[in-house]
Amino acid sequence: MMDLTHLLPDWTNLLLIPGLVIGFTGHELAHACVAYWLGDTSQASRGRISLNPLRHIFWLGMVTFLLFGFGWSKPVRMDLNKLRHRYWGLLVVSLSGAVANVLLAMVYGMVTLTIAMTVALFSDRGAFEILSIMTWESATEAGITAWAAAFTGHVVYANLALAFFNLLPLPGLDGFNVLAGIYGLTRRASASHTATSDDQDAILPSRSREATDQVSRQLAHIHFECGAAYHAEGHYEDAIARYRQAIASDPHYGPAYINLGLVYLATGQRERAIQAFRGAIRMATDEPSRRQAWQHLYQLSQSRPMDESQAAAPAQPATPWMDVEPEFNWHSFRTTTIVVLALAMGVYAGLTLMLIRFL
Repeated sequence: MMDLTHLLPDWTNLLLIPGLVIGFTGHELAHACVAYWLGDTSQASRGRISLNPLRHIFWLGMVTFLLFGFGWSKPVRMDLNKLRHRYWGLLVVSLSGAVANVLLAMVYGMVTLTIAMTVALFSDRGAFEILSIMTWESATEAGITAWAAAFTGHVVYANLALAFFNLLPLPGLDGFNVLAGIYGLTRRASASHTATSDDQDAILPSRSREATDQVSRQLAHIHFECGAAYHAEGHYEDAIARYRQAIASDPHYGPAYINLGLVYLATGQRERAIQAFRGAIRMATDEPSRRQAWQHLYQLSQSRPMDESQAAAPAQPATPWMDVEPEFNWHSFRTTTIVVLALAMGVYAGLTLMLIRFL
């Protein structure tokens, strides 16, 4: 009978788990942070700007990496309409994950070298001999050397493998998005170069279009804030007018649809409220507005339509919804980062001491 046990993965593949957790988290966090800084603030509301590995790891992708040497994490969804520079943003965000993996590999390479040199100072082994213990295929049995390899050399290998795999030009991977960004930039440059003087006025340059979009959103925000003030004071007709002006300035400004629907509910105009909430689902570019719209539509589906005798009575509290843009708590994120780094330093200090005692 043919022996197929050699086809099974070796137990040492499990030593890749710490490196994969670090690599997947760093990779997706880099995507989310760069997308946020370039204008896609939905990354904050989706909870992707986090050091919590559970927000980034896709377990099936990790298992396939352990078994076959390739895997994937939970992809960061980009809203290209929010990026300040559409194709440049797509290119930079797509590259950021692989760049983060390469930087992590370099950092852990320095950590591995530092541990090897430190242990060599307090033992009879040479630095290169100790360094060989922490490389990819050094561990042969469970013990302190296996743990040392798992948190040093294996982390370097896992991050380099993730960077290489994600840059492959295949649909669904970062490499494909990089090509899409380069293609978009090339087409834009070609269109700008070949445009004649007669149709130059008809083509809006990218920078001008982006500036116009920003002005439109700022104007929509001003109308929205004025409408919210009228809304809170009970001046519903003025609030409706302002919310409509906000939508006219920026059709993708989701909070204006939500508050317009709330005003319609407060004045007993159920059908118009439903239309406003459906408009948020169709047009809004921010996730909180779409969630609010679905929630209100669900609540309306559970209640009976009002008759004419109830039309004048407020159906909902006249309180405007003010969750316009998610404000990420960077102070808390920095504090968490410092705590994680302090714990990591403690782990590697303990690992160094155990290697010194063992060798």
